[in-house]
Amino acid sequence: MNKSKHRAIGFIFTTVVLDISGLMVIFPIMPDILQYVGKFSVSDAAIWGGFLYASYAMTQFLFSPIIGNLSDSIGRRPIILISLFFMFLDYLILGFATSLFIFIVGRMIGGIAGGTVPTAMAYLADVSNSEDKAKNFGLIGAAFGIGFVVGPFIGGILGELNFRLPFFFSAALSLVTFLLCYFFLPESLDKTNKRGFRYYDLNPFKAIFRAFLIKDLRVFFSCILIISIAHWVYPSVWSFWSKEVFGWGPGLIGISLACYGLGVAFVQGIIIRMNFIKKSNPLNIVIFSLILGSLTLFGFGSIKTAWLVFALIPIAVLTELMNPTLDSFISNKVSDDTQGLLQGILSSINAITIIISPLIMTFLFKLGTLPQQKYYIPGLPFYFAALLLLLCIFPILKAMNSLKSTKKREIK
Repeated sequence: MNKSKHRAIGFIFTTVVLDISGLMVIFPIMPDILQYVGKFSVSDAAIWGGFLYASYAMTQFLFSPIIGNLSDSIGRRPIILISLFFMFLDYLILGFATSLFIFIVGRMIGGIAGGTVPTAMAYLADVSNSEDKAKNFGLIGAAFGIGFVVGPFIGGILGELNFRLPFFFSAALSLVTFLLCYFFLPESLDKTNKRGFRYYDLNPFKAIFRAFLIKDLRVFFSCILIISIAHWVYPSVWSFWSKEVFGWGPGLIGISLACYGLGVAFVQGIIIRMNFIKKSNPLNIVIFSLILGSLTLFGFGSIKTAWLVFALIPIAVLTELMNPTLDSFISNKVSDDTQGLLQGILSSINAITIIISPLIMTFLFKLGTLPQQKYYIPGLPFYFAALLLLLCIFPILKAMNSLKSTKKREIK
């Protein structure tokens, strides 16, 4: 790989770090700000937090396939710039918001801007050969991990001072990232790989429906959907669960999320690049991650002592080997001129889960913490997520074995 590609990959990594840091900086303050705006209990605030996540995901779902197709048509760079600018506007709106309605509108704008990461994934696919894709996609996971460290840590500190400060900090990060991309990020998509824009691609449901109609991809995408629903239990209820069970404020919530992010960065930035991982069968990595993930989710749901959270985190983060492995596996099974569309489909699947999962998980959290019920189970969402991962083991194994023996497919 030449120096210019190394620089481009490094810059995409930096862009995603800054973007995710801006997104994650608001997580530690969500219980406090929702309780302040709506005068809610922790469990009721969690329900409204679920609606906020769902409103973000709804617009992301509607726009992600469009963004993926546009990036295949006009290039990655302009899409990244537009997304970052809309994210900047979103955080400004949230920083000044005084009602739940304005929060929902702001989150919907943020959903439109959610094209940064899938477009960054397509960018990496453009500049990577098939052997390098897994480790380069792992850089995105590592960038998420660093964002998980920097964002919640700063958000927790700023949130202890004033719950509005993290929003303005996120706006500043988005603006800085926009300027850096504008001046330094080159285009990655070769002119020969650009394809004409087709108006039926404006339908966000069409591409994903077509993908699910392809026999050897249908089960694989379905498993990704279920796995993503399970994984979204963490951002959906972590802040509310830790406040309810341990009485944590923004500071400790931010520190716990930062510790998890540090582990993710280590796993996806270092461990996945080790030779024994690169030589391992992707199926073995995925099955290992599913089993370990279900065990750690059950552990989080059961603990009542705060220090055990920090003891479980180093084990839980090992499951983060799964996502880059699955992304690399499916990327190598579709044609080169539909990489942007593939990432748009994967982003749409993720967006569907962000609509579904927070609503389910926050409802289960409220159900498990109702004062009048006989059983108090605040960890109920974690138990449900653990069951979902276990249910995916045999279908994903069968789907990956089937895809392993097929040639590259074109998603039309």
